[in-house]
Amino acid sequence: MKHSMKYIWSLALVAFMGASQFALTSCSDSDSAGGQPEITGVRVTDPAKADSLFTKASAGSKIVIIGNNLSEAQYVYINGQSVSVNSTLNTDHSIIVNIPTEINGFKLTAFDKGTVDNPYTDEIKVVTNHGTAVYAFKVTAPYPSVTRTQCRYPRSAGDILAIYGKNLVDIEKVYITDMTPEEIAEAGEIGGTKVEAKVETLVMDHHLNNAQTAYETDSELALTIPSLSYDTGSLVLECSAGTIYVPFSLYLQAPTIVAGVDGLSTDMPVIGETVTIRGTEFIQVDAVKYGDVTLTPDEFTVAETEDEITFVFNKKPSRESSDGKLTVVTGGGQVSVPFFNYTTLLTDFDDTVVSEDWGGGPTIIKEAADGTNPPYTSDGVYAHWLIENEGNQWWGTQINFIHDWGDDQFYLPEFDVIPADATADEIYLAMEVYNIGSDYDNVENYAGYLRYMMAPLSGTEYDWNNQYDAPDNWIDYDAGIANFKEKKLADIYGDNPTGKWYRHVMSLSHWPCYEGKTYSEIKDLGLKRMRIMQINPGNTRGTVNFCMDNVRIIYVKKTN
Repeated sequence: MKHSMKYIWSLALVAFMGASQFALTSCSDSDSAGGQPEITGVRVTDPAKADSLFTKASAGSKIVIIGNNLSEAQYVYINGQSVSVNSTLNTDHSIIVNIPTEINGFKLTAFDKGTVDNPYTDEIKVVTNHGTAVYAFKVTAPYPSVTRTQCRYPRSAGDILAIYGKNLVDIEKVYITDMTPEEIAEAGEIGGTKVEAKVETLVMDHHLNNAQTAYETDSELALTIPSLSYDTGSLVLECSAGTIYVPFSLYLQAPTIVAGVDGLSTDMPVIGETVTIRGTEFIQVDAVKYGDVTLTPDEFTVAETEDEITFVFNKKPSRESSDGKLTVVTGGGQVSVPFFNYTTLLTDFDDTVVSEDWGGGPTIIKEAADGTNPPYTSDGVYAHWLIENEGNQWWGTQINFIHDWGDDQFYLPEFDVIPADATADEIYLAMEVYNIGSDYDNVENYAGYLRYMMAPLSGTEYDWNNQYDAPDNWIDYDAGIANFKEKKLADIYGDNPTGKWYRHVMSLSHWPCYEGKTYSEIKDLGLKRMRIMQINPGNTRGTVNFCMDNVRIIYVKKTN
């Protein structure tokens, strides 16, 4: 599971050391012209760090090997593996090289020690026609992270704490300090009373992450809790690639919900939709509450990892009772997150906000679930886009939104719901979607997409300048073949599942009128009307079949 936590960045190339401490040379059979080569240090190519020498770098880094008598380098070895040398970048005092990535075949000593005849060692070796120089140097794994820890409460010296994370390799030291994560963040350094802890590696699954085209390591550690004179603080892991820290306590603490996109799967679900809450300390969960609804333990599921709660949304909170929050109550306390705030809603298709004949053309179907056909469940009326054998058109099925004919504007949420300084890329047009079987992203050369128009108060009926069309570029404009910026009906992670209700989002930065603005400025610009239209100008015909409900404006703070 994904989690947010405080951490400190040690430099990717951690330690600054005097070059003389680590410069090692070995004499060749002859000390010919050019002199014995010597490596005095390694630096990065960033001019801002030109005066700093490093003894560590991550795979894929570009480094400068500096020293004396380095000209005419024949070979450069890093970790016992040959790397290419560009002779035009080789001078008597420096050699610029790229450390290969793992995906290009480079081996890290954390996972591969080589062979008896060719051991992989943490060093750089430069071979010239007049000698060889060696320098102690570490190529690190990716930056580490801890996703969760788990142990019974109350905790005592000798108990085993399970630690789960990514890239927890080349561990140099593990300890518990009485400084909290907040105190460490404020101080900018880890101090306090530190007690070192014994840790054992249980799992180290090193594999290729295809989505990121890079290697990563799923890690599980077992830590023996030492004797402590304090109850709370931080667990600290110092790894070769960096230092990370997470909260630690001997006693049950209040739960947390992960900040940003990972904490809650949706803020305004449809009846029958599965809601997922992610966080920490979901231990002895007594209730999940929102508005006038209280879910008891038999109505939700807590994962064995104690970092996730799921439930099926079977009842809406009433407008009168909803405070716009969902609260998780545990034996250690409670925590809340924004949920079902009716002031964010533009339309749920049950009210009068929608005018179907505005602008002409074919319009969507308004219907309710019958329990037999998808989407099977709903909390009233939803919009159904059902278009078969569609193509060769530039003006398709649509839905138009207005507030009402007299007022002719939407009232956006107040600043207690969306902060005035929130940026357009933290504010989203959101809606629940159930994709029954659309050809979006599934059929070759199918150019179908949705055109979204958001007109500010100064906008016109057809505000062509404030549309988001999705095509990145047209490969063949006449044939209607295009590349697209993102998947159609994408959620906040860029996925577009089928066969279930989920939250589809697009940040307001997609629309020229709101791009680069703060929410205060967006609120001043206002929202006069919206239109969503299905377009397919291409020759490849296809089917569009999806449902939409609970169209709204939401805020999801960026966490990095």
